[in-house]
Amino acid sequence: MTAEPDLGVLLAAACERIVREILGELAAAGYPHLTPSQSLAVLFIGDGLDTVTQLADRLNMTTQAISKICATLSAEGLLERQPNEGDARSRRLALTPAGAEAVTRMRAAGAAAEQLWTDLVGPETLTTVRNALAAFAYAPTSPTASPIRIRFS
Repeated sequence: MTAEPDLGVLLAAACERIVREILGELAAAGYPHLTPSQSLAVLFIGDGLDTVTQLADRLNMTTQAISKICATLSAEGLLERQPNEGDARSRRLALTPAGAEAVTRMRAAGAAAEQLWTDLVGPETLTTVRNALAAFAYAPTSPTASPIRIRFS
């Protein structure tokens, strides 16, 4: 008798599949150099995060690592650093038109991957999966949970 596949392994494989679909679309659109961490930074800036500190908190990375990612994104023409009128020590992050296009491509690729999943299991099942994942992901963590977080870098 075969044991059921491990849920953690299945979740990781599903996550990896979606990330590969998104990165594949970015590569086809002329952004083959973007790493998963750089892609997430662009996506989160597109969602309104506009400081290195906000990105570092969201990605659970150091501000130094995010600063390096932002420097690369700026050099590649995806990101601009603008003066922060509220704090002269920091800069506001904003997407360039090319960065905004990358976000559009990522969202389209994510929607296409979700459609593939819907086609495989049906919309009702995917809604159930989405609700179950959200319930687990946003529930309070156990006191013994590790502080280590998964990053796509």
